[in-house]
Amino acid sequence: MQHNLPHRGDFIGREKEKKQVHEALKSRSFITTIDGIGGIGKTSLALEVLHECLVVSQNSQLVTNGVQKFDAFIWTSARDRELTINDVLDTIARTLEYPFLAQLSHEEKRHEIVKRLQEKPCLLIVDNFETVTDDAVQDFVLNLPEPSKCLITSRTQSLRQARAVSLRGMEKEEALLVIKNESGRLGINLEALIANERNFLLFYKATGGAPLAIRWSIGQIKQRGQSIEGVLNSLYGARGDIFEIIFQRAWSLLSESSRQILMIMPVFAASASKAAIEAASDVHGWDLDEGLGQLVELWLLEASEKLDESKRRYSLHPLTRFFAQNQLNENQDLERQARVRLAEFFESFARVAGGDKWLWERYDEIEDEKDNIFVLIAWCFENHEEVTGMNLTKAVTYFMSIRGYPNESKFFGQKALDCARKHGRTNDLAWLLVHGIGWREINGGDLDNGEAMIREGLTIYESSKDSEGILAALHNLTRTLRFKSDIDSAFLCYERGIALAETLGNKLKIALFKREWSMLAAAQGRLVEAKAGLESILPMQREIDAMTFVTTLAFLADVNLQLNLYDSAFQVGTECLELAKHLKKREIIAQISRILAYVETHYGNYQSAISLAQSYLEFYHGFGAFTKNVEEVKTLINELQEKLAA
Repeated sequence: MQHNLPHRGDFIGREKEKKQVHEALKSRSFITTIDGIGGIGKTSLALEVLHECLVVSQNSQLVTNGVQKFDAFIWTSARDRELTINDVLDTIARTLEYPFLAQLSHEEKRHEIVKRLQEKPCLLIVDNFETVTDDAVQDFVLNLPEPSKCLITSRTQSLRQARAVSLRGMEKEEALLVIKNESGRLGINLEALIANERNFLLFYKATGGAPLAIRWSIGQIKQRGQSIEGVLNSLYGARGDIFEIIFQRAWSLLSESSRQILMIMPVFAASASKAAIEAASDVHGWDLDEGLGQLVELWLLEASEKLDESKRRYSLHPLTRFFAQNQLNENQDLERQARVRLAEFFESFARVAGGDKWLWERYDEIEDEKDNIFVLIAWCFENHEEVTGMNLTKAVTYFMSIRGYPNESKFFGQKALDCARKHGRTNDLAWLLVHGIGWREINGGDLDNGEAMIREGLTIYESSKDSEGILAALHNLTRTLRFKSDIDSAFLCYERGIALAETLGNKLKIALFKREWSMLAAAQGRLVEAKAGLESILPMQREIDAMTFVTTLAFLADVNLQLNLYDSAFQVGTECLELAKHLKKREIIAQISRILAYVETHYGNYQSAISLAQSYLEFYHGFGAFTKNVEEVKTLINELQEKLAA
């Protein structure tokens, strides 16, 4: 068997990718590429596949099991050297045992080589194709004659004609096997890494599952006596020759726009949209498109497979993030400018998506950016950009409430409130007191503090004669007083609020105040009146406002439960739960789950009741709110588990 393949080394995992390469070699595609970031294991995978093909090709008795046979394997590599078309042709000639062809002129040599490649199926391999600068090599590969084929490894995704197998980080289980293998090979005790799940997960995240990074890191422990923590610090700080190996050449190939984009990518906590990258990098138009394209081709950015450009997401491999962050650390002004631009972009983006209103239709768009936004808000408050942080907090206040991020809502809301006071921004202060942190406090925080905030906001709105602000404050104050069992004061607040709502002709606010009246009636034990009151406003809310409608359903289910109308409670509660899940209103999902847990308990459906009760606890446990309900639900679960065990 004619071949010049290098020896295969230790190879672990990658079964899925190995199968993909074998399938590609058996397909009608005459070019197969294995692409991915440096150090991800492209060459190792190629060699493993090639040696499996070689074994089958050498023994005609073996069953192929999906492995393609070839009559010859010709290995060429651009690693650590310039690879020219003449090098490729001479290597083919020697491997096919026609050394005299190397003495011919270039054109004659190419002609004769093509003839030999047409006579039998040969597999030409070009390793590190991205470093090839001789255009004639690419031309030769693209015009390779049948039945021969070509396998390429490359850090770029540049050959559109190829069938590509893209490599990403190894799975956790595979990475663990590599660690164990290196431990045995090097004779080093790595139990602190293998057996300690926390250490392993930190290590896996830092290396991104890249085999080269895993082996390099273990080598540092062996050769330099570094601790696991020391190795992790080296990775996070992008210190070590591994970063030169992986990124030095790629960085040198980047345009100025590509470098600018790559450097600002660490300001994103998660994947990023093109629009957000444009805002942060201040790179626009053609330069942005070319820059992103170059980074994706070089695997410095990974792009999702969304065809719709507005929905495509770009992300960094952990090692690339460390490298880019190291570059960014040398230009702190650029980082600050990028973060401020991004915060302003997300503020506008979130407002358009309704994040500061009782809307929900576009909240999934904000959800996609949630991690980026939350990290950015925290950065603003920590780095003397508090007004920008306050504006961004306001832009996602209702989103945080509806989608169930109470801790972030409270923390950022308080920071925003402090900023508004400090800078004398009265309108922002009133809004945050009533719609933001004040609302959060009365719905799961400190009721006394919440009441004080709502009253302060009401005073500001009254002084500016802001009728809509007054309405919102009165509604929230009515709820606060109800929660505090100050029913008489709550009724007085209700009467003032509904009178103003009726004067303004605000149907939705009228319905909200009627709902508060119903819950006040329920608090007094007038459950039948409360039920009738809630049912009277449902038709209008169902028609015009899903968010308030679903909350009213939850209240009605609770009243029905208190009336022991279990069938009605179940019917209303089931509708409420389905709608709340559709709206992704997580707090209502939790609340209605608690109600339905008691209904299912009455019916004897204990397993369903436990599941619903646990759903409630998942949201509220550790939140520090509604402690009495939380303890009651815990008791319910224990009782149900005892019944099931019996």
